[in-house]
Amino acid sequence: MFEAVSLIIKNTLSITFFVLIMMLIIEYVNVRTAGAFSKHIKKSGFRQILVSSILGVIPGCLGTYTVVTLYTHKLVSFGALTAAFIATMGDEAFLLFSVAPKQALLVNGILFGLAIITGVIVELISKKRNQNLTQNDAVIHFEVHEYEMPSFSKPFQTIRKNYVQASPHRALLLFGAVGVILYAIFGEIGHSHDFLTTVTHVDVHAETCAGEHEHHFSWISFTFIVISAISFFIFSIVPEHFLEEHLWNHIIKKHFFKVLIWTSIVIAGVYVLNQHLNVQEFASDYMYHILIVAILIGLIPESGPHVIFISLYLSGAIPLSILLANSIVQDGHGGLPLFAENKRAFVKIKLISVVIGFIVGGFGLLVNF
Repeated sequence: MFEAVSLIIKNTLSITFFVLIMMLIIEYVNVRTAGAFSKHIKKSGFRQILVSSILGVIPGCLGTYTVVTLYTHKLVSFGALTAAFIATMGDEAFLLFSVAPKQALLVNGILFGLAIITGVIVELISKKRNQNLTQNDAVIHFEVHEYEMPSFSKPFQTIRKNYVQASPHRALLLFGAVGVILYAIFGEIGHSHDFLTTVTHVDVHAETCAGEHEHHFSWISFTFIVISAISFFIFSIVPEHFLEEHLWNHIIKKHFFKVLIWTSIVIAGVYVLNQHLNVQEFASDYMYHILIVAILIGLIPESGPHVIFISLYLSGAIPLSILLANSIVQDGHGGLPLFAENKRAFVKIKLISVVIGFIVGGFGLLVNF
């Protein structure tokens, strides 16, 4: 029981930390460029869809987290957000690439194409609503003031001044960033795959991940080191106004507790579900309805249960179309931050992905694909 609670807390804090750091980085980039970043990415709806699809197809949930952050800051449209969720396979992509690279490229290539097509269609359908998303909307989340621009003309002097006159919260943030870096290097982030999945009954997933992390430096550890180093730099160079207005009043007050609470609720709920449901046996018992099962399981906002369809596909038990249907609907942990921030958008994306999953899966079964 203690191990389960520890696992849930660890997953929750890992996801919440990454989401908040991405928010911080985007806030900083936008302030640093005086809003040019938001204006540039919002110039073209197709550009948003393309970038979001690329981020979504990157193995893991981190790319999807980034797109969710961009969406919550009104930097990308709902069509672009949809594209990212269609493109992602979540953390299952790592397993597929590790055991079957050619099939992984095929699946991700198809998902990428479907993501762009779906994103464009959604964009066209919701074009009238998106017209309300003007440049002024960015001001809602990004308030830029001249006196909060960090100086790059003399960066070392700026950092030195900030260190000498460091406020308690700046010092705490700096030590916190260093602590995360050290924990990522010497601790357990990514070493046991806890960040990617809670308890599941799929043995092949656990065995593969255990072997992967036993001898190699985890990609998650590397990611946490990079984003923590970036956050350390931001904490060092920005003025107090940025820390107070953007980090505390915006990110912490408006997002932190919401993301933390809802992420912990969902992860705990999925853990309880996994204790009472053997996904592999459930799918086998309903083989003739495997497409429906694949789509229903795809609705679970978790990385882990979906890996059974990779196993069944590689063993030849199910066709590619069913794996695609599951991959289209599922988004791993990627949907958790969106669910916390905008439940309506989360439900709409799930409904769209279910429809696309049924179309692709059903057509594939008809043509034996």
